[in-house]
Amino acid sequence: MNKEIISTGHAISIAVLFIMGTSIFMGVPGESGNSNWIAVLLAMVLVVPLLLIYARLHVLLPGKDLFDMLITVFGGVLGRIISCLYIWYTFHLGTLILRVFGEFSRSVTLTETPMLAPMLCLGLLCVWIVKAGIEVLGRSSNLLLLFGLFVNLVIVTLAFSKMEYHHLLPLLDKGWKPLFNDTLGTFSFPFAEIIVFLGAFANLSNKSSVRKVLFGSVAIAGTIIIMATLRNLLMLGPEVLSSLYFPAYVSAGRINVGDFLTRIEASSAVAFVITTFIKGSLCLYVSCIGVAKVFKLKSYRSVVLQMGLLMIYFADFVYKNIMEMYYFSYHIYKIYAFPFQVIIPLILWICAEIVVSRGKNKQIAPQSQQ
Repeated sequence: MNKEIISTGHAISIAVLFIMGTSIFMGVPGESGNSNWIAVLLAMVLVVPLLLIYARLHVLLPGKDLFDMLITVFGGVLGRIISCLYIWYTFHLGTLILRVFGEFSRSVTLTETPMLAPMLCLGLLCVWIVKAGIEVLGRSSNLLLLFGLFVNLVIVTLAFSKMEYHHLLPLLDKGWKPLFNDTLGTFSFPFAEIIVFLGAFANLSNKSSVRKVLFGSVAIAGTIIIMATLRNLLMLGPEVLSSLYFPAYVSAGRINVGDFLTRIEASSAVAFVITTFIKGSLCLYVSCIGVAKVFKLKSYRSVVLQMGLLMIYFADFVYKNIMEMYYFSYHIYKIYAFPFQVIIPLILWICAEIVVSRGKNKQIAPQSQQ
């Protein structure tokens, strides 16, 4: 497979948009009521040890992606079996992203259009950019991130006059348990999903910048998600917020500057399409890389169209309705994703430390005998 190189800046742009993904539009789990923004902060702290493990894996096994690491550390058979599990995880995550976009289109904008139509459009767009390569995805993300940040900054600025700060009190009114549940949910979706980058960032131009990419992207995306969460909370209140599927769209729709500047929710929807597009593209890219590594294909591009069409097809029927999709996202996903995000990477890191140290000892032993 041809080696593709992306710069640190482009990698951070992809990572930020990936983490923002659907979370900035769907919002974070709302069991903790007016304290859900605290859950985002705690989730950012909770993900730090995980980022250190991911960064350490790149140091131990430089130039290798997630699938190379698994095969190198666990061997050809077991490594490929675990790789197949990660192919499923990234593939399923991509279907979830497409389904969220489809449900948004059917519920809010294209109410008379079959849900498959917008998912097909976005899915084929993901296929196109993944075929173009990770370098093109990086350059596109760099430009799209600037637009997304500008839109979010403008919306937050215009929303100040509509914010009601009494919604912040009383703090922790529902207790610690809902806050803990929301923290775990926000940890797994979206922050710990950065495990996907182990399959995408083996070809960073500067290997020492992996830690910068991981921590920088979490810090930037986390700050934006906190701003969006506080904006939604202060404009809508915890009761209304918990009853909405797309609170960011509703809160942006309430902005009205002198009866002149209205319908801001349209720009919010465009920002949502951007983050969804990048996240779906990265999931498709990594799943195709995995298939190419497991089955020893010359290029991942030979399976991009097939995987993309399968992703669209699965997204159309994997959930019965929007309620089932949201229940999975906020209640089941954190349990389902835990092995992929925490357990397997932890075992991989421990085993990689052992394998690398043994390799160094074997190199030192012959030298000492000379």
